[in-house]
Amino acid sequence: MAVVPNHGSRSRNHNRSISFRHSLDSRKKRTISDKPVSSSACKNTTISILSLRQDFHTCCRGFLRIKLWVRASLLLKKKAARRRHRADDLCSNHKDSQAHVVEVVDDRIEEHSSTDGSGGKKKLVEFSREPFLPLKEEEVAQVNSAFSETNSMKILVSHKKSYIQIAGNTLQCLMPTQWLNDEVINLYLELLKERETRDPQKFFFKCHFFNTFFYVKLARDFGYNYQAVRRWTGHSKLGYNLIDCDIIFVPIHIGIHWALAVINNREHKFMYFDSLKEEVFDPTILDALAKYLVDEVKDKNEKDIDVSSWNKEYVTESPKQQNTYDCGMFMLKYIDFYSRGLSLQFSQKHMPYFRLRTTKEILRLQAD
Repeated sequence: MAVVPNHGSRSRNHNRSISFRHSLDSRKKRTISDKPVSSSACKNTTISILSLRQDFHTCCRGFLRIKLWVRASLLLKKKAARRRHRADDLCSNHKDSQAHVVEVVDDRIEEHSSTDGSGGKKKLVEFSREPFLPLKEEEVAQVNSAFSETNSMKILVSHKKSYIQIAGNTLQCLMPTQWLNDEVINLYLELLKERETRDPQKFFFKCHFFNTFFYVKLARDFGYNYQAVRRWTGHSKLGYNLIDCDIIFVPIHIGIHWALAVINNREHKFMYFDSLKEEVFDPTILDALAKYLVDEVKDKNEKDIDVSSWNKEYVTESPKQQNTYDCGMFMLKYIDFYSRGLSLQFSQKHMPYFRLRTTKEILRLQAD
């Protein structure tokens, strides 16, 4: 009996063998891929990662260096631009002030004269060339040098009598748009007194100049207190009594504003000058000065004086400022002009010139 071959069974067995081989191959692949990585491979991988990190940080540091260098360069350029702008402002202010000075100098000089026993003596001058003389080029250069950053920490001026020292950064309050400080104001007042002492025949009035701390001691800390300022005006200290002075100047500081009070012995009145346009002032200021004058004369001269009939005047016709920072400069020029016997013929347009001139006079320690 012939055996018929079963082709279906052979085909099934062939397929099984093929699937079995595929299974073995896949297991081998899994076994190879699942093997643990060797330590040398780990080291190489770690080194490559660290190298990448170092390269990244190096690039970052380089970028930061460039960024900081660019920023520093921009700051230096801005600082240099500010300095050039400041120098340009000073030069332009000087040119403007020269133009205004020429305008005043070329004007007609008018003088009011009063007759005395000697045949007439000029007492009140409307215009005078001297307070408006332009600065020389070397004087402007000296002022610019004093205002420079290199001199900001240096002591530029030392006044022996008052013990006032002015450093460059203190003197910079005389630059445009700055508020004047006590040191500069008080030193300038010392120079005005020395000017009068140096050439008494040139000045008609005998004046006394209190510093900026006088009124604060007299009437601001704890109310009116004559004893706080009693020793400020001894004859041995001043060489004269206040009652012998024609004009007594008292700087007044209210908040951030400078004004001026005047004891006018010559005309028997108390005066108040304010460069602000508002015609409002504290009447207790002049009341305190009236009481002070009575106490001072009684203490130093042993006399009783009556000032109840003296006028208390707010001077409305005084020059007015047109900004928020020139009040100190106006106050100094009120004192300067009034102590010369000059009418107050200046205005806001002269302030840049007066700032330069005041700086020059302080640097020389001599008021013109």
